[in-house]
Amino acid sequence: MDEYKCAFSNTLITGQFGCEKAEQVTRRGGPDIACKSDAAHQRCEKLFQQMKAAALPAFGAEDDLLSMPHSVLVKIQHGGLLGLQRLVDGAGAADVKNIHALVDRANGKYRDLDTVPCPELVPDMTSYKLRRRG
Repeated sequence: MDEYKCAFSNTLITGQFGCEKAEQVTRRGGPDIACKSDAAHQRCEKLFQQMKAAALPAFGAEDDLLSMPHSVLVKIQHGGLLGLQRLVDGAGAADVKNIHALVDRANGKYRDLDTVPCPELVPDMTSYKLRRRG
């Protein structure tokens, strides 16, 4: 089976979010999350890239893994999904129970992931508060 690194892996590793297509795997660097579906992986990756493109100017960061702080990616993933849930379901929550189902609902509401209004998610991403390690 091919392993596709989950586009929203940071949200799943924390245990705050869930996804029916997620599978925990162990890589050299430690635990990680893989997607069990090529189609689901492609959709989530596309959505994440759109969220990232909308958010990076607000964070004053470039799309460069060597210079972009990891915290920016975490805020884009967490805040972006929470904002998407707010837009799609009309409700705010502290977590997302099933990322795959949320992406499906967003695809249905906006008829295509290309038309998801990612700029409307930027305030959710920039205001997301990182949890402190205990």
